[in-house]
Amino acid sequence: MNQRRTAWAFQIGSVAHIPIKVHITFLILFIWLVFGFEGISPSLEGAYVLSIFACVLLHELGHALIAQRFGVQTRDITLYPFGGVASILTQPSAKAELAIALAGPLVNILIALALYPFATIPDLQHPDPSKVSFITRLFFTNVALAFFNLLPALPMDGGRVLRAILALCRLRKPTKVAARISQGLCVLLGIAAVYTSQPMLFVIAFIVFFGAMQEHVRAETKIVAGAFTVADAMIPRERLETLPHSTTIAQALHSALTSLQPLFPIVNGEHLLGVVFREDLLEHAATHSDDYVGEIITRTLPALESSTPLSEALNVLERSNALVASVQREGAYVGLLVYDRLSDFLLMHEIRRAISKDDEAEWSMPW
Repeated sequence: MNQRRTAWAFQIGSVAHIPIKVHITFLILFIWLVFGFEGISPSLEGAYVLSIFACVLLHELGHALIAQRFGVQTRDITLYPFGGVASILTQPSAKAELAIALAGPLVNILIALALYPFATIPDLQHPDPSKVSFITRLFFTNVALAFFNLLPALPMDGGRVLRAILALCRLRKPTKVAARISQGLCVLLGIAAVYTSQPMLFVIAFIVFFGAMQEHVRAETKIVAGAFTVADAMIPRERLETLPHSTTIAQALHSALTSLQPLFPIVNGEHLLGVVFREDLLEHAATHSDDYVGEIITRTLPALESSTPLSEALNVLERSNALVASVQREGAYVGLLVYDRLSDFLLMHEIRRAISKDDEAEWSMPW
């Protein structure tokens, strides 16, 4: 299929047309937390874990619903063992990002305020976990979720708040500055984890460090993409092995196993019908080898003009959650724009740009 699929995640419902998914690892963690400890009531622990992830889901819905108010679409919300992820399809304006980022922690603060009258603050000098009530645990969990997410480190909500404020202050490259601040904070957290012998704190610092780096790389990628058009990055049809729509799945699989192409355009004469991916051929070959390949192709491809700016094309692919788009010139099919190859193309030109900058700096140095 042409949709970028979240591996090992399945949909459990939807809210405001936003699909809600649960990653399989969450179920494994749930079983371990509920049944992995002796002396703990499985039903009580199960209710507690489900309550936590309900709060996480409400947190992510806070992001998604405020994003909708600003006209920003959310592809889906996926619950992982480490929390939830609302996949927002486009980069919002600085003002919108500030509101969207604050919405999630605000939900947890509101939940904590609602639970506070029923919570019992334990004796901090002589804490006894067995005497802490269900409501009290849930209260402190929401306080912790709000505090943790407001840390000024990308890709946390606090890091996005920081980036939005930097952008509103008209600072150049706010993502780069926010990413550097985030990574500096992660180094401090890592040092604190070593001195306090807290391995989980070190793991969190490690994950956030590379998350900040990914945010920076994505922002730089968009900048590089602005200098090119779709025609620069597409794969011309002449360089693609094409299959007619009358090809059987068995015949197509033979071509797939002797080719480096991850996908094949399926045509009827000069007309592009869609594409078929190697993984889909492998999936259907055992049971439907004599069927025509046209029955399993991905037909709904975004269509792009070859003169479209590459940055705009990247947004189209992300909004449609597509791995490939057909490229046209004056209405005629001339090639494919593949998301994975697009990432490699932009990375290559970013490296070339960095090298050329280094060369310019070397030549401009005073002798």
